[in-house]
Amino acid sequence: MGLTKEQIKEIQSMLKKAENPVFFFDDDPDGLAAALTLKKSFNKGNLVVLKISPQAETVYLAKIKELKPDLVVILDRPIVSQNILDNIHVPVIWIDHHEPIERFNVKYYNPMVLDKTDNRCTSYWAYQVAKKNMWIAMVGIIGDWYVPEFINKFTYKKLVGKQKTPPGIIFDSEFGKIIRLFGFILKGDTREVKEMLHLIQKVKSPHDILQQRTKEGKILYERFEKVNKEYQQLYQKAVEADEPGDPYVFTYPSTKTSFTSTISNELLYRLTHHDTFIIARQKGEEYRISLRGRTKPILPILKKALTQVRGYGGGHQLACGASIHQDDFTKFINIFKKECSR
Repeated sequence: MGLTKEQIKEIQSMLKKAENPVFFFDDDPDGLAAALTLKKSFNKGNLVVLKISPQAETVYLAKIKELKPDLVVILDRPIVSQNILDNIHVPVIWIDHHEPIERFNVKYYNPMVLDKTDNRCTSYWAYQVAKKNMWIAMVGIIGDWYVPEFINKFTYKKLVGKQKTPPGIIFDSEFGKIIRLFGFILKGDTREVKEMLHLIQKVKSPHDILQQRTKEGKILYERFEKVNKEYQQLYQKAVEADEPGDPYVFTYPSTKTSFTSTISNELLYRLTHHDTFIIARQKGEEYRISLRGRTKPILPILKKALTQVRGYGGGHQLACGASIHQDDFTKFINIFKKECSR
């Protein structure tokens, strides 16, 4: 079912009417692709990446004060507090695909409201709204582990090659480099990320990047190679730490760049003898965690664990994120081990 035709038209109407929208988006390929698809298609607005926890609220209001938008668009964020929404004094569109929550003073669009099994990602719905810039939307859609029904109409399908599954495309195709690049350019300090976002808006095709056809494409590809080198080193350590049993657990100390999500996805793809993965990066007094399940739903286990430890988290049935206090991390892992053995 997804979003209705009426909802799609309502979003289109609000974006056409707005003169200065701001697009707040989650810091992953789905969030960036959704924001970029809408901004480029409607040719207006500002992009603001949210590299913050759901509890961090000041970014929204500070950026709204700075940019003075007449429309706020929130993309791929599972939680936005009622307090934030009550303090935004212009119309707000919120498009998401995580577990639905009830909020007021916002136009909330989530496919799971009408069908709890339909969690097609935010960039999928951004493309339904825009009907332009398919290659950008496709980055987010496949990056969120979904192959859309319109892939046969994809101009750059040759870059996908013979791969048929989302992880196959992400990790074993040329187009996968673009998907991973969309994630990697959001990493680093604020200045670097801002520069990369400025450049990606000027790219007209994936070939601009892969073949380094333009100045922007060359800089973006160099950035991808730099971050990918760092990622590959950490990923190899994760592979070498492989041991029998579930969940597969890999922890690493705080580094400049977080790779928990990408590592968990690639391990899920390549280490087929495991069903559940917990990849944790220690930062301060917390472990920032990406959780993945192959067949066993992990969201119910996470919810149960969060009633017994200090932390927060959420996500989808087979893909979640969480932050757990370091003193409760062992207890958290033991809960998962117990549940995985059932």
